[in-house]
Amino acid sequence: MFSLKVHAIITGALFAAIVVLAMIGNVLHDQGLLPDNSASQMAARVIFFGLFLAFGYSAIPLMVKLVLAGQVKIGNEDVTLVRSAIAQQTRIIIAFWVLITAGLLIAIPAAIHDGFFDSDLPAASGIQTK
Repeated sequence: MFSLKVHAIITGALFAAIVVLAMIGNVLHDQGLLPDNSASQMAARVIFFGLFLAFGYSAIPLMVKLVLAGQVKIGNEDVTLVRSAIAQQTRIIIAFWVLITAGLLIAIPAAIHDGFFDSDLPAASGIQTK
């Protein structure tokens, strides 16, 4: 695993990518450079869903490392449970990733079945377009 700083940079960069790409997409759409067809909407859904998943997965090591760094900062590094968690932080992170992946293996097919990725759906944000 990377350091806390590297994980913070990765998570922040993914969040920034989501925000910046949404802003760019809105500007391009408003200027008429991005068509309102189902292919571009599907591409945007897939790209943003992928970025969302990457952001979610990257936040897990960041949170685990932040909690453990906080425990060390307040002087609890000698507590048995904290010492054990620090030694096993990679396994903790992988366990969270496995649980989330198991949930996605159930949720994504259900979302596809319910039409989440269908091109005729309105914007997922609930904001009605013109």
